[in-house]
Amino acid sequence: MQHITGPDVDVMFGTTLINVKQFTVNIEDGSKPASTRGVTHGWVRGAVTANGELTLDTENFNLILEAARAAGSFQALETTDIVGMGSTADQEFKVAVYGCKLRINKVLEAGGEGGEKLEHTIPFDVTDSRFVEINGVPYLDQDHVEKLGV
Repeated sequence: MQHITGPDVDVMFGTTLINVKQFTVNIEDGSKPASTRGVTHGWVRGAVTANGELTLDTENFNLILEAARAAGSFQALETTDIVGMGSTADQEFKVAVYGCKLRINKVLEAGGEGGEKLEHTIPFDVTDSRFVEINGVPYLDQDHVEKLGV
């Protein structure tokens, strides 16, 4: 069986295919055990956030800069969805993150010895109530999201 590896993953930034050196998505779920007088007794829901990073070469970084240019500035970029899809003949895996607000972290990383492309790191925060889906399965409890009215 052929397993999915990094080169098998395509990343869509909105409607644009970009090639990434690295695509990371992190979920922080503040749910935790509850206790009564020091004895574990159920759990409580906590705040949930997600963020991530795209690490790109200059050619692909420029694709995102074109979107920023059209918006008027990098900060004026609207939120966008980012979808990572990996597949082989035997496996498929898809992560969709919704309403990503981009920032620039590492504008330039250049080594004096050469031998590697320039890299640029773009962190993002997930801002949409659709949040994150993994293989089409939402991370958030949709009944809870619906009750919140968001």
